Amino acid sequence: MSDKPSMFDTYPKHVTDVILQGIADDLLDSWMNNNLDEGTFWADYQIALMCDDDAVQKDFNEYYELTPDDDEYIVHLGA
Repeated sequence: MSDKPSMFDTYPKHVTDVILQGIADDLLDSWMNNNLDEGTFWADYQIALMCDDDAVQKDFNEYYELTPDDDEYIVHLGA
């Protein structure tokens, strides 16, 4: 429509931070609810899969007693 900068660039940073945090919170809630619709295992799997912490991924595999033969087994860097 135009080459103007973002309207949000006209707001103070603390205001845009609050707006963006609210959106992030809503998106996370929606993502979590969608994953929980598939069950707790699937929600846990999605969180562990996206987590960069090898210990969380290792704990997930152990908690659900997954082995490398299981499709949902998460191969972590520490393996």
